[in-house]
Amino acid sequence: MRDPDLPNPHLLPRVHLEQMKQAAQRVLDYTAGMSFTDFAADGRTQDAVCYNLNQLGVIAATMHARVREEIGGLDWRRILDLPEIVSRLHFGIQDEILWDLIQRTLPYWLVVLEETLEQQPR
Repeated sequence: MRDPDLPNPHLLPRVHLEQMKQAAQRVLDYTAGMSFTDFAADGRTQDAVCYNLNQLGVIAATMHARVREEIGGLDWRRILDLPEIVSRLHFGIQDEILWDLIQRTLPYWLVVLEETLEQQPR
């Protein structure tokens, strides 16, 4: 049994950040080398991307607000809104918005997550 005085390791900020990083990296891996036309025509990749973007937002929502405030460089409001955004944009509606997020925003978020993880205690 876990010592009740020790924090649950599943609730530690590092765990959340690692999971967010993994979701972001998967999106970038799934779309690497694709053009917008390829992405718009590939329902499986769109589903995988939407799932991981949703996960990114859900994981961020489980983090304590204080922890999110301590981590600068991320647009937390936009990240927290990802599940709603993804659900509205699914099935080919406004693929351009998803593609822009994948191409311009997600790589930046990934860098911030990696830098933040380097500073986190293990």
